[in-house]
Amino acid sequence: MFRKEKINKAFKMSIPIAFGYISLGFMGGAMIQKSGFNLIEILLMSCLIFSGSAVFIAANMLSAGIYPQISIYLIATIIISNLRNIMYSSSLVNNTKDLKGKKRVLFAQFVTDETFAINKICYEKDKQWDGDCALYLNLFACLYGLIGNGLGGLFGQLIDIPLDLGFFMMSSMFIILTVLQIEKKLDFLMLLISIIVSFAILSVYQGGLDLIIIALIVTSIGYFIDKRLERKGKLDSKHRKENICD
Repeated sequence: MFRKEKINKAFKMSIPIAFGYISLGFMGGAMIQKSGFNLIEILLMSCLIFSGSAVFIAANMLSAGIYPQISIYLIATIIISNLRNIMYSSSLVNNTKDLKGKKRVLFAQFVTDETFAINKICYEKDKQWDGDCALYLNLFACLYGLIGNGLGGLFGQLIDIPLDLGFFMMSSMFIILTVLQIEKKLDFLMLLISIIVSFAILSVYQGGLDLIIIALIVTSIGYFIDKRLERKGKLDSKHRKENICD
């Protein structure tokens, strides 16, 4: 598949991300601009710290002023709140073995919840989806974030957009990505388990590690269920062979 075809394929798959990133990016850019950042600084932050939550965290923490101690807390908070991206990158290591050098670094830099979910779906359903397609998808996501943050930095003070609208759009995007991944009864079961575990954890603890704790618990449960079904399948196959022999 030629590069142009890969770019077109990645662009089509990135369209759902665009709606969420540009709208939330606009609000994040407007908020961080009010904290004292100029347009260049907003764009650099959007690209170098590719995390929508980081922009909102920075805007809230820096609203009281920019001090050394606040900067340390800000860096620690952003790192902790985005540790889950390490798991995402690790999960896609085997799929992106064809990416080398700078391409691999770029891919890892722009891994997010949304790019991870879409890449996983594409790797499972599209045999032609490869490392280049995955990289282009991530780059498109970064571009959408830059556009949203840039527009927010320029026009955020002129247009008042309620934050609830942005959160609604982001939640809707996650729901769409989740529905696209449900194909079997096991997928639906894991969705229910994820919802139950999320409510249980968030009712007790809400902090920088909550998403990581939820992800570890749900993935562990999924691993054991998958292993149990695999053993059951092997036993059933063994019994069928024994019956045939008898």
